[in-house]
Amino acid sequence: MKKVLITSIIVSLALLTTTGCAPKGYAQSTIGETMTVEPGVVQSVRQVQVNNNGVGNTLGSVVGAVAGGAAGNQVGGGSGQVVASVAGAAIGSVIGGMAGDNMDNQYGQEIVVKLNNGKTVATVLRVNGSAAMVQVGQAVNVFFSNTGNINNIVPQ
Repeated sequence: MKKVLITSIIVSLALLTTTGCAPKGYAQSTIGETMTVEPGVVQSVRQVQVNNNGVGNTLGSVVGAVAGGAAGNQVGGGSGQVVASVAGAAIGSVIGGMAGDNMDNQYGQEIVVKLNNGKTVATVLRVNGSAAMVQVGQAVNVFFSNTGNINNIVPQ
């Protein structure tokens, strides 16, 4: 039983650390895709919050409940052990959900670019360790997918 609980905790923690995070770079579906590149100048940049639709909260609650239940299972014996396991699971679920909420709070940049052809475009890009930060007045290249969506905006 203890091996199953320990394995469950390890797997849950691995899931928690590998999901719900902002992607780094391009999506797999864009690899090899032909894109159109248009030069332009950044007109405005505004930081915005990007919601992850509650994925972190749900995952955090589940991981917290498993970890809390496992910790409670180590306390006492008999009916006291059952009560401790249930209480640990409940408390762990609440704490894990609160920690997961932090995973959902990610940030992006709302960027408005006036292209050299006179057209103005806007998009929201996630901000992470690999994203190039742009500033108002900066010359940039805007990468459009073959469906017309903006895939990226990078400094020239």
